[in-house]
Amino acid sequence: LTRLDRNKNSFYHYKAYSPNSVHAFYISELMEDREGNIWVGSSNGIDVLDKKTGRFTYYSNFTNDPHGLSNNSILSLLQDSRGRIWVGTTDGLNIFNKEDQSFTSFRTENGLPGNTILTIAEDNQQRLWVSTYNGISCIQVNEKSGSAGGISISCKNYDEKDGLQGIAFNENAALKTQDGHIVVGGPGGFNIFDPSTINQDKSIPSVVLTDLQLFNKSIAVGEKVNGRVLLPRAITETNAITLQYNEDVLAIGFAALNFLNPEKNKYAYKLEGFDKGWITSDGKLRKATYTNLDPGSYTFRVKAANSDGVWNDQALALAITILPPFWKTPVAYALYGLVLIGILWFARRLILQRARMRFAIEQQQQEAQRMHELDMLKIRFFTNVSHEFRTPLSLILTPLDKIIRQAEDPAQRKQFQLIHRNARRLLNLVNQLLDFRKMEVQELRLNAVQGDIIKFCRGISYSFTDIAEKKNIQFSFYATVESLLMSFDHDKLERILFNLLSNAFKFTNESGKVAVQLQMHMEDNKQLLAIKVIDTGIGIPLAKQEKIFERFFQNDIPGSLVNQGSGIGLSITKEFVKLHNGDLQVSSEPGKGSCFTVLLPVIEMPVLQDAPLPADEDAANDRWVPVPAEEKSGTARKQRLLLVEDNEDFLFYLKDNLREHFSIVDAVNGKEGWQKALGEHPDLVVADISMPEMNGIDLCRKIKHDARTAHIPVILLTAFAGDEQQLKGLETGASDYMTKPFNFEILLSRVRNILDEQARLKKTFQKQVDVQPADISVVSSDEQFIYQVMAVLEKNISNADFSVEEMSRSLFMSRVTLYKKLLAITGKTPIEFIRSFRLKRAAQLLEKSQLTIAEVAYEVGFNSPKSFSKYFKMEFNTPPSGYMADKKKDTV
Repeated sequence: LTRLDRNKNSFYHYKAYSPNSVHAFYISELMEDREGNIWVGSSNGIDVLDKKTGRFTYYSNFTNDPHGLSNNSILSLLQDSRGRIWVGTTDGLNIFNKEDQSFTSFRTENGLPGNTILTIAEDNQQRLWVSTYNGISCIQVNEKSGSAGGISISCKNYDEKDGLQGIAFNENAALKTQDGHIVVGGPGGFNIFDPSTINQDKSIPSVVLTDLQLFNKSIAVGEKVNGRVLLPRAITETNAITLQYNEDVLAIGFAALNFLNPEKNKYAYKLEGFDKGWITSDGKLRKATYTNLDPGSYTFRVKAANSDGVWNDQALALAITILPPFWKTPVAYALYGLVLIGILWFARRLILQRARMRFAIEQQQQEAQRMHELDMLKIRFFTNVSHEFRTPLSLILTPLDKIIRQAEDPAQRKQFQLIHRNARRLLNLVNQLLDFRKMEVQELRLNAVQGDIIKFCRGISYSFTDIAEKKNIQFSFYATVESLLMSFDHDKLERILFNLLSNAFKFTNESGKVAVQLQMHMEDNKQLLAIKVIDTGIGIPLAKQEKIFERFFQNDIPGSLVNQGSGIGLSITKEFVKLHNGDLQVSSEPGKGSCFTVLLPVIEMPVLQDAPLPADEDAANDRWVPVPAEEKSGTARKQRLLLVEDNEDFLFYLKDNLREHFSIVDAVNGKEGWQKALGEHPDLVVADISMPEMNGIDLCRKIKHDARTAHIPVILLTAFAGDEQQLKGLETGASDYMTKPFNFEILLSRVRNILDEQARLKKTFQKQVDVQPADISVVSSDEQFIYQVMAVLEKNISNADFSVEEMSRSLFMSRVTLYKKLLAITGKTPIEFIRSFRLKRAAQLLEKSQLTIAEVAYEVGFNSPKSFSKYFKMEFNTPPSGYMADKKKDTV
């Protein structure tokens, strides 16, 4: 930029970026405004020289400021007749807002034909004419509320079709002549025109539909699509069309009836029901396409504008109906409703049926449960009665054995033996009821011992010779081997043979045959002993041969046989054979007899009984015994009884009747009873006196002389009624002594009385401990134990880390033993006992000493005064501070 000083006839140069100078070397445009200020357009913005101050003001596009210049490359400048400054750049037309020194930009989105503004000129009608690389635009400036700070523009664009020399023009190549003509130059020459003679075309164009396409194929008039005619007449005369749901690719062509620059015609269309607003298009694209339209009714509307933007407000309409598929028609929905109603009705009916069925099943189950309970009551009654039978039968058999041994007259001895055999049979019948009860509660166990099974079976079989003589039945015993040593349960095998032989003689008529055969044979590489009981009796039908082993099954028998039986003998027999890992088979033919075969494996069988506890007492005590949840929480629990009895049937009888009232632990001899007393810590022990390994007297003495079990009461049972035996049992420390046979209700009452007495004693100890922890007088073994506990606690009262494990070690017993014994005597767990002892001592210190609450807390072994206060309030229902204040008031 260079300025001529006319007075000095010299030039003044403005070097770029110098102080108070321009900001570019390339100057593209100069303009003087009405105030005499010089606007300098350059390649780097605008510099304005103020006439009054001689200072430059710089405007640029700085960091894309929306209120700055649209671009720093300035091409043209103009101040119009209204005093507004217009700036043309390579990226938009700008107007200067003098009030806030900002710029407002306009681009192609505002209607301009291009963003590069080459020249700007104003005609006499105050319209701006700008040239671009894409034609000329006539701009009408509107000053009203709207965009651009109250200024908006409307553009009318011209190109080669309007007579221009070309669409591109040159920079600084525009001029307004004195007569108002506009001259614009470009690469192909220049155009000169009078703006006042260029008027707007105000003719309103009409619009027509020109084409209908389905799947990009035009539909002709009368053409059939899928068997039907879509256009019975031309599309221009059609107001409505109907399509199927699968004809979903639709295109509609249209055109405006304006032939002056038809390429510049504009169109707007929309499909009501689908489009949210009008969609515009130019004269090149005169088609609207739609795909995947949902079934329903639509209206297609289209309107057009001429090249000067005059719109036809009367839009052309075409109604379009797309039919739904059958499954979406009203008829289909009605069917759906009927089906749904049917499903709901069926579901409700099914629910009601199931409810009735569940109710019926529940009724049946309740009835079955009642019947089962009734059966169990009956079975229990017969079991109890049967057990009562065993005592007189035992008293019959025992002296009878002695009489048989002492009888010298053979005839008399034979009569005694007859009595003995029948008493034994009666005892077996009684035992069957007991065995059946054991089967119900699944407590049948095998007590196998070594013995000669051939000799044993021969003895049992020969006991039926009197019946054979009485019924005139030919009876024989045959064995393929003379003797065979193997493990078997003598009692159960005796009952197996007894049941089978009883049935054989029962169902065999006079002059018939019964035989017992024992033979060895191999099967699957296993040596088996087959015991066969064969008879020539009435036989069993093939259809019922599997049912005879079911409980209470009774076969139809001739009227001549009176004693039909109970239907449980063969069921028990099969269970006994299974306990031996054997098998019981039957083969029979009606009228010819039956053969029952017992197959027993010839192997050394282990004795199946409960595994004994360790013999070492310390090892038994050190076993981990989980404490039941009810014991931990202090809630009510079933009291635990230890039953020590070597007679399996009598032990079962006691367990079966006592388990309803107590938790039962059992042992089969005194030694095992002592180990379980250490391991299980029962509340009471019921023991027989006559037992192997260790008798009841020794067991009671051991329990009462051991500190770990001395608190457990003992009831002794014996068949001897002598005063000397009873005195000997009571001297060992037994709580009670009962002579067999006895009434079960009396035993139950005595057990309950002893346990109630123990509970009262426990409460007494608990009260003594709560009152004065350090002032317990030692009298009994339980009190001696409490004294030892108190002494240990006195010694460790200030030790916050003192635990139950350390206490148990100090008392020379396991943690579990300490837990059980302390809970039994005081009703408190070891942790609760220790805490209570500490709190009682704290109460004494708060009452009598001058220590603070915190000092007392640490003195009695609490880790923090906060936890001490919490537990103290739980124990005395008042915080330590309140307790201290109350005691001081009482003292005053």
